[in-house]
Amino acid sequence: MTDKRVSQLISKSIRGKLTSEESDLVKENLEVSEESKRFAKLSKLIQGSVSHGAVEAVANDSGVDGTLSSESMRRMKESVAKAIEEQARLSEAGLLDENQQYAPTIARASDLTKNASQSPVGEERRLSSRFRLTRRLGQGGLGNVWLARDEKLNRSVAIKELNSDALESPIAWQRFHREAEITGHLEHPNVVPLYQFGEDATTGEPFYAMRFVGKRTLADAIVEHYDRVEAGEDCSLGLHRLLSVFLDVCQAIAYAHSRGVIHRDINPENVALDNFGQVIVLDWGLAKILEDGELATKLTSNVLLSDSALTNTLQGDIVGTPLYMAPEQAAGDLDSVDDKTDIYGLGAVLFSILSGSAPHQNSVPDGESVLSDILKTISEGETPRVRQFKKCVPFALDEICAKAMAHKPHLRFDAVTDLATAVESWMAGQSQKKASYDNLRMEGRELRAELQSSVRDLERNVRFMSTLPPIQELIKVQDNEDCQAWRDRLSTIFRGLLRANPDYQNVVYSRVDGDQFSELVRVERHSQDATSIRNVPRTRLRKDEVNEHMQLLETRQPEEVLTSLVCDPMCDRSDSCKESVGLVVGVPVYNEVTEEFFGVVMINYNVNQFLRRQLGRRNSSAEVVVACDVFHIMMHSRANQIVESTLTKKVAVEAPQFLSAVDTLQTELEFIDEDNADIYGARLWLVPEKHGIMYLLKQ
Repeated sequence: MTDKRVSQLISKSIRGKLTSEESDLVKENLEVSEESKRFAKLSKLIQGSVSHGAVEAVANDSGVDGTLSSESMRRMKESVAKAIEEQARLSEAGLLDENQQYAPTIARASDLTKNASQSPVGEERRLSSRFRLTRRLGQGGLGNVWLARDEKLNRSVAIKELNSDALESPIAWQRFHREAEITGHLEHPNVVPLYQFGEDATTGEPFYAMRFVGKRTLADAIVEHYDRVEAGEDCSLGLHRLLSVFLDVCQAIAYAHSRGVIHRDINPENVALDNFGQVIVLDWGLAKILEDGELATKLTSNVLLSDSALTNTLQGDIVGTPLYMAPEQAAGDLDSVDDKTDIYGLGAVLFSILSGSAPHQNSVPDGESVLSDILKTISEGETPRVRQFKKCVPFALDEICAKAMAHKPHLRFDAVTDLATAVESWMAGQSQKKASYDNLRMEGRELRAELQSSVRDLERNVRFMSTLPPIQELIKVQDNEDCQAWRDRLSTIFRGLLRANPDYQNVVYSRVDGDQFSELVRVERHSQDATSIRNVPRTRLRKDEVNEHMQLLETRQPEEVLTSLVCDPMCDRSDSCKESVGLVVGVPVYNEVTEEFFGVVMINYNVNQFLRRQLGRRNSSAEVVVACDVFHIMMHSRANQIVESTLTKKVAVEAPQFLSAVDTLQTELEFIDEDNADIYGARLWLVPEKHGIMYLLKQ
């Protein structure tokens, strides 16, 4: 029997395919030939190596396609190497003839291992993987999403599979494959990366593995933000972060548009957030592929799957999304759906960020539960504005949102990048505006503090005047011959007080007797010449009925100061003049001997003159309105010019933009415009909750 025939029979023997007659021939040959024994041993080693690799491949569900696994190649190399070493050893010992025929066979086996390790670049490779499902993360109309463990790489992944209802629909299978393929082609930092698409080895059901980004979504972040707002926390930074997330979403959608993909289901639930600022846009199952787009020719799935099949396949697909739908989408005009539809969806997400609710949440009339009625309301109704529901939303952001959500597509932004640029520009400008507002607030507080300091000095001075010796001496002497001397002494001190304080209009010491008062000493500044200060002659001193200020002073304790606003700094009656305002500060005077109330010392302060000088030396270009407690304008400054100094106009008429500040300042000492960073207000209460002066500053 020839060597070739022996080799063939041995190979068939190892594979278990010999007949009984052939088996006897092989047995006889092996008993008499050492060469046949060594060849049989070598063949068995090679076959065992290959067979072992095949068993492992089957166990890993990868199949056998003629290409050896790395383990099989390793075993084959070791077997061939041992056989060659054995051949060399026998040859050196003189036990092997150099013309024996199995040496070329070994060489061919060596070539086989070499070829297996250097397969062509384009050759198909089959890989195996193992995913162990941990828990369900979510369920939708098309599929379920699971948290799973990649046991090969020891990492967490998300697995999406068709749910039980979708498994019965061939279109759902197409749609699922289509979704996976579209997601896989959109390689962008803000689009969820796809790891693998395949079928379960046991059930044959499709699935795909993707990056696990957690369960927190933009919808959750919006709810958390407005919970903090309602709790009274400072959330200006929170809004900035939400807008930053919005910009990342815009980048993902802009990239998709550049490749001819329209998402069509943009809403906060489809935006995943991790704890380190990563923003991922999910769920491309309803995406529309433009026929002239880049991906239309690259996808192997049915990219032109009909829109009706995509949107109406499964029950529940549309639940939740109508609240963010564009009018043309809600109307069923699917041919009109394009990148402007996604711009509307992005505007709807911005609406949710700014208001805390979906744009159509308040548009749907109460009691409407039929989907067709809801969609009709959205498609035919007016587009909502953010400031309809949140008055504090900045006007600029409201305008941006309104343009993105314009009812007619051609009125929206031309591209997603234009929308993103508008929001980003507002954010950049807001930082600069906030810095300007901080300066505005500082200026307003300085104006109030300066007036407050002047009022405190005024109160200290009037208290000091009431303790001067001539005050008590005039009580003792009254109408005797020493009375005029004490008047002169007190007048001299009063004149010195007015010279030192140019905003003091007059100082008066009056006796109060029942419902009448009579002035004992009065020193005043000339109405036409502020540098002229005069003593009012005794014959010109006034006698009249006590006014409200004097009545209140009679009820006060000694040296207890009372401050009031009057409309004319030249008089004590609040109803005698409506063209200017003055500040009256008084203190009661008690007889040191009888300890009974005797009279009052009062100083009239020219507030208008103080304000004019105060506003005139400002370096800021901010507009300032100063008003008294009844909200009449006292002073109005614009561009460092005094443009108003009258009490005849209401703030509501002259400066309606200040109304919200005015309302707040009725009960608060300060109004801080955190939302618009535009207006600052500060109030100085002279009589708590009754008399005061407010500063209103606008950038």
